[in-house]
Amino acid sequence: MNKLLVALIVGAFATVSAAQSPATKQKQADVSATTQAGSGSSASGAATAAEQKANTAVSKETAKMSKAEKEKFAKDAMKTGNNPNNDSGTAATAAQQKANTAASKGMAKANAPLKTKEGQKDLSKDLQQKATK
Repeated sequence: MNKLLVALIVGAFATVSAAQSPATKQKQADVSATTQAGSGSSASGAATAAEQKANTAVSKETAKMSKAEKEKFAKDAMKTGNNPNNDSGTAATAAQQKANTAASKGMAKANAPLKTKEGQKDLSKDLQQKATK
């Protein structure tokens, strides 16, 4: 039994070592080289640093809003009810909701007959007939 286990373990190691073929190692080397060329080289780092420096300079030139300007902007946005997901605005949404409510109040309720004793008797008769078929 021990010899069988040893043979299985040796076979497993042989399979793993066979899976590490030269083609796989070559592919790993290619991936490594590509990764280092894209992000690890000094030229790539220098280009990124220069771009970040330029972006920071442009950002510092932009005037910042004061606290009062930010508050005014927020109040104006709340007053107009601007919603980037709704082009029609708050007034149109309120009007649509009002129309929907009026339409639903005009419709008959779906289960109104079931609330009366006659409606419940009719329902139980229908169910009994369907059960006997």
